[in-house]
Amino acid sequence: MKTYEATVAREGRWWMVEIPELDGLTQARRLDEVEQAAREYVAVTVDVPMSQVAVEISGIEAAGHDLLDAKTLVEDLRTQAGRLESLVADFSRELAAVLTDADVPVRDVSKVLGVSHQRVSQLVQESEGVTSGLADVVRQINAQPDLVIHGKDGRVLRIVEVVSAKSAEAGPIADPPRPAARSPRKRAAAKSSKRGKRLAAVPTSDEG
Repeated sequence: MKTYEATVAREGRWWMVEIPELDGLTQARRLDEVEQAAREYVAVTVDVPMSQVAVEISGIEAAGHDLLDAKTLVEDLRTQAGRLESLVADFSRELAAVLTDADVPVRDVSKVLGVSHQRVSQLVQESEGVTSGLADVVRQINAQPDLVIHGKDGRVLRIVEVVSAKSAEAGPIADPPRPAARSPRKRAAAKSSKRGKRLAAVPTSDEG
């Protein structure tokens, strides 16, 4: 089977398909018909079965733009967006766990993360069996290209904290400490204990 190169350009309401090796030109109404049209042209021109013809589209031009480059860019952006969404989910999960372990109220955590307090509870539950911590997620974020955001004041935002440009170049952010994982029952008991101590420190009206 022989492969023929084809280039495509938009002219009026048609896609004009050129096969340079045969100095040939054909046309198609839609892009999904281009390859078939090119193969049919080649098969008729060189008098071989279509099963013996392959076509590689090397360029698609319309309105002054290379649509193959545009298609590649869209696919790359979509892939990176998916990767970033995954990092956002991981970071939110681990930060929710760290903050709730530090007794930050769930509703305050929801304010920080921009999610409902019910979602915060779900994130904390999801973090229970995860071996990686917040520091691991931060390292993954810092390893991503083009994720350093330059603020208007000249500082550099590196996802978890704002540092000067000089500090940003100095090295990775130190691993933030994370309290040892506690079961929901132990966490509730700890909160109850702290609450009891606070209440005990406040005198009641019956005290003399």
